[in-house]
Amino acid sequence: MENFKSQSFWEQKVGLVNLQKPTIVKSGSSITEAVRLMQKMKVGCVLVEDVAGSILGIVTDGDLMHDFVGSTLSGDASIDKMMNEEITMVDKTATVTEAVELFYFNKFRHIPVIDGNKKVIGILSVRGLMN
Repeated sequence: MENFKSQSFWEQKVGLVNLQKPTIVKSGSSITEAVRLMQKMKVGCVLVEDVAGSILGIVTDGDLMHDFVGSTLSGDASIDKMMNEEITMVDKTATVTEAVELFYFNKFRHIPVIDGNKKVIGILSVRGLMN
């Protein structure tokens, strides 16, 4: 295992920094259910998965503010109508610098972190990097 303290923060692997535990809702869950779970877990995003456990999309607090509030969607509508299916993920071996570049150039604040088997092991957030 790499020595965490011997490298600069920017060279650290994202798998070694402060990751949030992934918060997951099932496809077909209501928007209200997803929001309540986000509030309960105090997180800024949820991943949407199918019955087999495959990740289908992501919904962030920004998505809710920009796409749900003031829309004609009901809170009972499926979270699938809100989710972003184009998910940028980062491997746990990527550096903090690489992750920050993804945040900056893609204008988002949450990135699922995956292991070598493409399994989500955590969520890297801009806020988590600052803590």
